[in-house]
Amino acid sequence: MANPSLNPHEAIEAKELMIQQMIGIKQLSSSLQIVQDAELKNFIQDALTSKQYSLNELRTTLEAQLGKQ
Repeated sequence: MANPSLNPHEAIEAKELMIQQMIGIKQLSSSLQIVQDAELKNFIQDALTSKQYSLNELRTTLEAQLGKQ
């Protein structure tokens, strides 16, 4: 059976991906507070929700992967 742990380069890539997702969430959150156009606000809120979901899915996947070690 293969070792389910992450290789070092995979761990670095996962960390970078999580950081990028968090930066995107922070930027969208900041923009949401400034924007006054309702349609743009809805678009930003949808993008924010999508990024948060993606980050949670990545976190869950990584936790499951690390839990197998």
